[in-house]
Amino acid sequence: MKKLVKRTFVLFFLIFGFLGLQSCSKEKHRIPEDQFSDIYIELLRAQDSLGTAKIMMEPALDSILKKQGVSRPLYDSTVQYYMSHPEDFRDFMKEIQERIPTLRDTSR
Repeated sequence: MKKLVKRTFVLFFLIFGFLGLQSCSKEKHRIPEDQFSDIYIELLRAQDSLGTAKIMMEPALDSILKKQGVSRPLYDSTVQYYMSHPEDFRDFMKEIQERIPTLRDTSR
């Protein structure tokens, strides 16, 4: 009986340790929020001048990512993270909304 409890205890810690490592590794596969917000705002500016057609936005996105030193897989991973964490995405969008009026004032 003690052996079973001991094994269960060890298995419990191994599983949660593994899950903890997985979540840590996923954190590394995201663009830092401040940099991602810069990318997002640049995309909004590009949409404002180019429109939303994919044929126009894909090259713009590639250019923005290159300028920011971010790979497309890292960008896609970050977008996927925010799509699967709606509360974080909502908070991110609130920050973007707060920055937009400031950007309008400085662009004049």
